[in-house]
Amino acid sequence: MSTQTEQQSQPLLGGPSDTARSSTSNGDSSAAGEQDYGTLGRSSGEGTAEVRNLTSSTEVFIHIFCILAGTGILQLPYALKEGGWAGIFYIVLVAFISTYCGNIVVKCLYCTPGMRLKSYSQIVEVAFGRSGRQVVRLLKDFNLLGVFGVYIVLAGININSLLAGTALDQLGVQFWIIASSMMVWAVIVLAREVHDVFLLSIFGTLTMVATVVIIVWLGLVDLDYQEVRPPTKIVDLKLAPISMASICFSFGGNLNWPDLEASMKSPKQWSKTLSLATAFTAFIYICIAAVGYGVYGDLVKSPIMLSLPPGVPVVVANAMMTAHVLLASPILLTSVFSEAERDLDFHSAALSPRRQWVYRAVFRSIVMLTLTLVAVFVSDFSKGVSILGAVAESMVIFVIPIVCYIKLFRDKRVFTRMEYMWCGFIVSIGLMCLLVGTSQAIANY
Repeated sequence: MSTQTEQQSQPLLGGPSDTARSSTSNGDSSAAGEQDYGTLGRSSGEGTAEVRNLTSSTEVFIHIFCILAGTGILQLPYALKEGGWAGIFYIVLVAFISTYCGNIVVKCLYCTPGMRLKSYSQIVEVAFGRSGRQVVRLLKDFNLLGVFGVYIVLAGININSLLAGTALDQLGVQFWIIASSMMVWAVIVLAREVHDVFLLSIFGTLTMVATVVIIVWLGLVDLDYQEVRPPTKIVDLKLAPISMASICFSFGGNLNWPDLEASMKSPKQWSKTLSLATAFTAFIYICIAAVGYGVYGDLVKSPIMLSLPPGVPVVVANAMMTAHVLLASPILLTSVFSEAERDLDFHSAALSPRRQWVYRAVFRSIVMLTLTLVAVFVSDFSKGVSILGAVAESMVIFVIPIVCYIKLFRDKRVFTRMEYMWCGFIVSIGLMCLLVGTSQAIANY
């Protein structure tokens, strides 16, 4: 009874239960809690994972920004072209929804007193059983591995374009795709968890900020040379769903949040850190979207680079964006590999540290080699990933967190009618993104 009362008093947007976190960290969980945790750990393969609380709130802030702010930022001015200036409101709204979903994902990790679940997939297992976990695990891994595949293809294309006219011009796109993959492989084999790739997040953040500064600067400079301002619109209701979907796909990151929160020195700061990082990301998005659409109006192209005056600054911005996707890739892959290695029991105490590293290195190398070969030799790889990615990302970012949250907490706290309406609204946004994103991807295939 006391546990139920305590759960009812927790704020909806709050972080994990202090009691649950304390008992998990200090090993003071109840005997029943330990028994449940052990059973779940054995059935899912995630009970032996080692959680090292090494990451500061500042590091997590940088990790979150580096994960959220991907290549989708270059499409935001075009999203405003589709939805009008109302797109600024869409960015703010989706940022709030993303923060809410990110917080409830972490809150679901503490749905059982005295223990902490290990991953997004395990949340779904507790809510809907092993079959639900397997489906979500498939969606999650496909989404993150697919994003990596697309990133190395984009990097290969960009590097080949940047080197056009040089002695390296003859190497071709496929060579640079393989080279990009090798650069990521060198990092991912050495890194065990998110904390180990912090330096990459710093550089990834700096390259993204530099890219935005260059784009905004070029746009404002180009504004002075315009004799006639291109037309804009306040809102376009017909294309509003497409605009909203484009913006929603720029805020995906829930799959990585359990690992980031687990690595924090002070997990109580998770909610605040996520909110600040998402707000900063939204601010960056608004800057590039407003300048891009404000300067080029309904004539803006996607990506925004195509609308900017050609020259050295655009080349530098393209180089910065290429560096960003390569730097962000190890962060995305760490989440996939960490969970898979827990399932395979690579972190078992029975294995020596050297053998753990060998198993981990071989496993990661095989996966990355397979992805690279697919990216190089399968035609229309990026388009195929876009179709399935639209389904996976819509579900795992917006729909599944809400459904799991209500399923896990409806017996522990009282949901108001407004909360149900808010959750229903988020699910409807997710389903809209699924339909719009899938139809657009199929149309472009």
